[in-house]
Amino acid sequence: MSLAAIVRVWRQERGLSQPQLAKLVGVSQQAIQQLESGDTRTPRYLVRLAREMAADPEALLDGRLEPAGGGRAATPPGVAAPLPNAGGAVPTSFGARDLPVYASAQGGPEGMLVSYEPIEWIERPSPLAGVPSAFAMYVVNDSMEPRYRQGDLLLVHPQRPVRRGQDVLVIRASDDSQHAAYVKELVALDGARVRLRQLNPPGEFELARDLVVGLHLVVGVWYGG
Repeated sequence: MSLAAIVRVWRQERGLSQPQLAKLVGVSQQAIQQLESGDTRTPRYLVRLAREMAADPEALLDGRLEPAGGGRAATPPGVAAPLPNAGGAVPTSFGARDLPVYASAQGGPEGMLVSYEPIEWIERPSPLAGVPSAFAMYVVNDSMEPRYRQGDLLLVHPQRPVRRGQDVLVIRASDDSQHAAYVKELVALDGARVRLRQLNPPGEFELARDLVVGLHLVVGVWYGG
């Protein structure tokens, strides 16, 4: 994702107009417009902008939205029915310890099982600020290595649309409290099928669209040890 796209999405998610963001940063509205259009690639006010976004300025230039001085949050470039927050509505402010981590377990050579009962609550990173249905979950298989390894914590945004080439969390229908889940790269999506790619071993497979109850965008990862 480009710096222009990151800033535009961040601003829109917070309900800010270009003039309002410009005032916060101390620049003209035209400067923000040029940044979001891609005309300005290395703004002179980058540090001030990053401070307002609570983000790392160097990561922004690299096309990543990471908390300032925080963990490594990748932005691999979903919306289906959001997963329920087991505890009901909770605050959704950046930095609050209110982001649920759902339990996951090995569910086969290529998939996982995810439960909707949080096993812990963590501080909300900036990419998920203001997203009530956001959540995190641990990776427990190796099908996406080296991109994601066992023990990495995925950050999931259920309200953004997904596109080909993005990493997604796919949830299959189930009759019990645990659902089959796949973390893959989205290859194709239509009314009949979802085609996915994994890295280890490399390959592609399809799921019938009517079996998929959740298709959520992975917006970042906190790396395990």
